Order: sequence, then C-alpha cells, then structure tokens
Amino acid sequence: MAQDHKRSASLWGTVVGAVLLVSCSAPMSESASDSGAAPPAAQSELASSTDNTVSASATAATPQAKPQLIKRANMTLRVEKVTPTLKKVAQVVQSQQGDVVGLQDQVPPDESIRHRASMELRIPQAKLEPTLEQLAQLGTVQNRSIEAEDVSNQLVDFQARLKNLRKSEEVVLKIMDRSGSVADVLKVTQELKTIRQEIEQIDAQLKRLQNQVAYSTVNLRLEAAIATTPPQDSLGDRLQEAWSQSTHAVINITFNLLGILVWLLVFLPYLLAIGLGIFLTKRLIQRRIHPANAQHSASEVDADGR
Repeated sequence: MAQDHKRSASLWGTVVGAVLLVSCSAPMSESASDSGAAPPAAQSELASSTDNTVSASATAATPQAKPQLIKRANMTLRVEKVTPTLKKVAQVVQSQQGDVVGLQDQVPPDESIRHRASMELRIPQAKLEPTLEQLAQLGTVQNRSIEAEDVSNQLVDFQARLKNLRKSEEVVLKIMDRSGSVADVLKVTQELKTIRQEIEQIDAQLKRLQNQVAYSTVNLRLEAAIATTPPQDSLGDRLQEAWSQSTHAVINITFNLLGILVWLLVFLPYLLAIGLGIFLTKRLIQRRIHPANAQHSASEVDADGR
C-alpha cells in the first residue's frame, strides 16, 4: 500500500513537472539557461525534457539574419476609365501569382458623377514592389504608402513554445504507458488533452503569421480622371422626343376633356335645377318690380293732367 502511494506521488510529480513545462515560454527558458539553474531531478524524463527546452530556447535566442515582416501597401490611381482598368489590374495580379480578395465598384447612377472603385489584393511579398510598379503604370499615382510590421520575435516565440509542447506531449505519453490505476490514466489523459489543445492553438497562430509574412496586402483605389458629360442628342432624336411629348400632351388633354364631359352629364340634372331656380327667382323679382313701376307711372300721368 505504501509502495503504491509512493509510486502515485512520484508519478504525479512527473505530471506536474510536464504541466509546468507546458506553461513555460521561450523567454522564461532563456532566463533559466542564463542563470545556470539546474533542472529538477525528480524523474529522468522530466530532466531530459527540460534540457531539450533549454536547448530549444538557446537556439531560438539566436537572431535571424532576415527579419520577418508583414507588409501592407496603399495606392490611389487616377485613370481614364475605371471599368477597363479593373480588368488590367486583375491581369497584373494574376501575372504576379497573387489574388483579388475584395472588390467594391461604385457605379454612379449619373454619368456626371465620378466613377470610383476599390480592390484588395494579396501579393507574394517578394513580388510586392514589381506589382506596385506595374499598377502605377495604369494611371496617375495620387498617393502611395507601405507599412511593415516586424513579427520575428512572435514567430520565434511560437516556434519555441510549440516545440516545448510537443516534447511535453511525449513525456506525458510515456507516463501514460506506465500508469497502473484507472484514476491515474484518466488524469493523465486530461492533461494530454489540454496540451494538445494548446498545440493546436499555437500552431494555428504560427501558420497565420507565416501566411501574413508570405503574402502582402495591397489596398488599391481607382477613380476616373474627370466626370464624363452626357452625349448630346441628334436633331432626329430631339424631333422624335418632341413628337412623343406633343402626342402625349394631346392624349392627356383629350382624356381630360372627356372626363369633364362625363362629369357634366352626371351633374346635368342638378345644373338644370339650379338654372331653373335662378330663372324663376329672377322672374319673381321682375314681377314685383314692374307693378310698382306701373303704379308710379300712372300717378305721374295723373299729376300732369291736372
């Protein structure tokens, strides 16, 4: 019983050492190498793994001859016509073994508005400068810029950490082979799963950086030199347009008159009733006025006779 307990404690001492090795980064390994600290001697596998970590860190600390740069370029071109220039840009990119990964063509609704377009290109870094020179020949360069980001230290760090994680994976696999109890096997399996997840994450980050270093990004903006004026219509087109407008106006007037006639027919009884009422009112007023005038005239005649 005591031997099993002692064996389990020794086993978990090795597992803890492997887990600590997983979390150890490249700069920490360099610090341990410079200070001359001796690796733990709990297990021979852990000591060997730690020695490999120090060796890998020392190798990673060696400066690289060529910096690893992520380059991004921006260029604005003024061209005669945007649409044919888009095809020429695609041909240049294809000749340089690059890709067009984005396109925004803002076609104006009116020919009097300036035509603009933008493209996102991926070009091999070694062919970035020749590609920019060929693109500059397609029009007049308005502005041009190149930005570079040095990721050499990040690449070295990811590579060292990835190597350490794989060494730790080998150590845990050896421990797993010697484990006796089911509980120990399950715990070591969980640690192995954690290590492999970190390996996948760091490997994905490393590949992403390497891809950004290998291929540069170019943001290209195209704009027409001048806003094009709409073409002038010929005399025949103008006469045809005038004829169409006049016939259209005649048709509209005809329909309007027909509509007025329909309204008059519908409201004719009301109009007749109103007219008849006005006529009768006038006659009634006239009858009342005429007798008064006749009586006034008769009184005047009598006065004159006297």
